[in-house]
Amino acid sequence: MNKNKNKTKKKETNLRILLDTDPEVKAAFKRLSEQGQKEMLEISDEIRVPNLLSDTIFKAIFDPDVKDSLLSDFISCILGRKVKVLHSLKNEGQRHSSHSKNIVLDIVVQFEDGSIANVEIQRSGIKLSSKRAACYSADLVTRQYAITQGQAKSEINYDIIQPVYTIIIFEKSPRAFKETKKYKHFFQQKSDTGVELELLQYYAYICLDVFKEEKPRIGEKIDTWLEFLTIQDTDKMETFLKKNKSFQNVYERVILMSKDREGLMNMITDMLANEDIAGSINRTNESIIKRQKREIKEQKEALKKQAATLKKKEAALKEKEAAHRLEIQEKDALICELQQQLAAKKSD
Repeated sequence: MNKNKNKTKKKETNLRILLDTDPEVKAAFKRLSEQGQKEMLEISDEIRVPNLLSDTIFKAIFDPDVKDSLLSDFISCILGRKVKVLHSLKNEGQRHSSHSKNIVLDIVVQFEDGSIANVEIQRSGIKLSSKRAACYSADLVTRQYAITQGQAKSEINYDIIQPVYTIIIFEKSPRAFKETKKYKHFFQQKSDTGVELELLQYYAYICLDVFKEEKPRIGEKIDTWLEFLTIQDTDKMETFLKKNKSFQNVYERVILMSKDREGLMNMITDMLANEDIAGSINRTNESIIKRQKREIKEQKEALKKQAATLKKKEAALKEKEAAHRLEIQEKDALICELQQQLAAKKSD
């Protein structure tokens, strides 16, 4: 045991040391924002819990091809039924034409019963629309059969196609999900007449930000998993691990990654990618805000023109009314004068 510990210690490397000795790590680190650099140093110094939702760490925790994979347990908790992951499948879908893009998924696995699941981690819900999720699901269905050159359509066996599950885990969920104040959502196709058909495609959405806001009383196993995945404070993690000892080995694996050079580089790369996405979203938001400001300005100018036109019309109307009143007054005066003349003639 001591020999293994010594071997582990030799592999451990603090990020601060690498920044002084490894030009590649230093160059990647410098590309991070000031906040990103601070977070990486705090992670390396074990002041901050590594982001368990980063691609590198999440895929390491739930690697379906390792002996003690936790993915079966995690997916079973999400779907509410026991499933066993057999193995991973290639994460790149079929390209249907020379003009179409390849669909690249995060984790794709096959269960014992032949059904397939895709687990997607989305740091921001803005990135993944319902249409995109539908494309992911459709890819899982269509990849189960393929028409080879010269194969007759009659040879295609649709009965072999198994159900597919698209599991989306949001760190920051879209507004539509937040408004429900529920952090678990399950979708499936149903008939409006009560006819039951299995249409193969199922979707599960997990909203971690809503989970943190609602702070549910931990009861179900899925809630324990979600609590683990959302902890960022080391003291809270220590308290959690004391109550949930089965997660201790998982967290130790994460800590080892944060002290390994390759693990640190992957974490920095993940953080850079996330900052690029955040920057892209911010630029998109800024563009939307600029457009909205321009539209508001144009609307204000249009309203000013309308107000000026109305003011002119109002002034013209008042002038017309004044002229009409003057005309009436003149006519009244004339009538009065004529009446006086008529009265004078009668008195004569």
